[in-house]
Amino acid sequence: MTFVPARKIQLMLKGKKTAYLLLLPALIIFVIFFVYPNAHVFYLSLFRWTGISPQKFFIGFENYRRLLFKDTIWIKAVINTAIIAIQSIGIQIPVALALAIVLSKKIRGAGIFTSIIFLPLLISLVAIAMVWTWMYDPSFGIINKVLEKLGLTILAREWLGDMSTALFSVIVTINWIYIGLYVVILMSGLKSIPKSIFDAARVDGLSELQTAYRITIPLLKEVIAVIIIMCITGSFKSFDLIWIMTYAGPAHATEVVSTHLYRMGFRRLEAGYASAIGVIIFFICLITIVIQLRIMRIKIAK
Repeated sequence: MTFVPARKIQLMLKGKKTAYLLLLPALIIFVIFFVYPNAHVFYLSLFRWTGISPQKFFIGFENYRRLLFKDTIWIKAVINTAIIAIQSIGIQIPVALALAIVLSKKIRGAGIFTSIIFLPLLISLVAIAMVWTWMYDPSFGIINKVLEKLGLTILAREWLGDMSTALFSVIVTINWIYIGLYVVILMSGLKSIPKSIFDAARVDGLSELQTAYRITIPLLKEVIAVIIIMCITGSFKSFDLIWIMTYAGPAHATEVVSTHLYRMGFRRLEAGYASAIGVIIFFICLITIVIQLRIMRIKIAK
C-alpha cells in the first residue's frame, strides 16, 4: 500500500479546485447557450403553440408521432438531406483530396488556384444563390445559352423549375462552394506528413495513385473523418442557399429538414411542431457523429 502525504493530497485538491474555477466561466456559457436552449426546445416540442400567442396546449409526444408517422413531406426532406450528405462525402471529399494532392506538389500557380477555389466561401451565400439562380434561368441563363451554342438545345431546360433536375442543380452549387474548404483542410493535413515518407515511396517505385491509396489516405484518416462529420452536419444545416434558389420546391423536390423546420415554424406558425423537428435533427446528427467517431477509433486502433 502506497502512502500519500497529507500535504500532497491538499495540493492536489487545491489544484483541482483551481482548475474547476478556471473552467467555470466556459461551463456557464455552455449551459446558457447550449444546454438550456436545447432543453427548452424539447420542452416546447411537447406543446401545440403558434410561437406568438401566450397560450400553449400540452399534447405530449403527439408532435413526434405526427412527424415520424404522418408527415410525408418530412420523409421527403430526410431523403433529400441524406442524398446531399452522401454525395458530399462521395464527390466533394475525393475531388478535394485529388486537388489537394496535386496542389501540394508546389506546381506553378498552385497558390493562386487554391485562393480561387477557396473564394466561394468568402462570398455571401445569398449572393452566390442569386448568381447561380440567374445562371440556371431558362430565358437568359448562361447554362442554357452555352448548351444552345454547342448545339445541345435538347438538354436545355428550366433547371430549378423541373422536379427531375432541381435537386441536382442545387447540389452542383453546394459542391462548387464547399470543395475549396476541404481542399484547404486536406492541404494542411498533407503538410503535417513528413516528406521523407513520400521520398521513400518514390524510391520503392510506387506510382502517384499507389502512394495516395497506401500512404496519403491512411495518414489522413483523422482529417477525413472530421471532414465527413462536417459534410453530414452541414447537410442537415443547409438552408439559406436552397431556400433562396428554390424555396424548397418545386413540389418539395428540394425540401430538406431545415427548410421544413422553417416552413412549419415561421410560415405555418406551428412552433411546437417545428421544435419537435429540431429535436429529431439534433439526435440524428448526434447519433451519426457518435457512430462516425466510433468507426474512426476502431480503424485507428487497427
